[in-house]
Amino acid sequence: MSLSQATQAINDGFAKLGAPITVRGSFQGTAKAFQDALGNQPLLILSALVAVYLVLGILYESLVHPLTILSTLPSAGVGALLALLATGQDFTIIALIGVILLIGIVKKNAIMMIDFALQIERERDCSARARPSTRRACCACARFS
Repeated sequence: MSLSQATQAINDGFAKLGAPITVRGSFQGTAKAFQDALGNQPLLILSALVAVYLVLGILYESLVHPLTILSTLPSAGVGALLALLATGQDFTIIALIGVILLIGIVKKNAIMMIDFALQIERERDCSARARPSTRRACCACARFS
């Protein structure tokens, strides 16, 4: 049984007891640290995404390219969670490390694709009237034909 399941079972059992309002229960040790970590997790994820966006924005000197790269991350995370569900595995710390590695690989792949598209755009004289994404797609297709 995982720690989150154990704390939920204890909370459910305490609620079923029908104890008076004056009786309070709280977790200590690992369970308290787990609950505290869950409270800060959304803020930590948001700050990590903002930091990655800023670094990529500085790298590419663009507001759009970092969004393109970051847009690949949710599908990687969802795919990893669906794979865990399909195989019947629990979301353990090892699975979390695997998801983080997968997200890193997907991000690196997106960065390489953007770099390749920008390199092709610079090498070929693409029309300045076309939108940048259209130019990148046309240049990439021209490179492979």
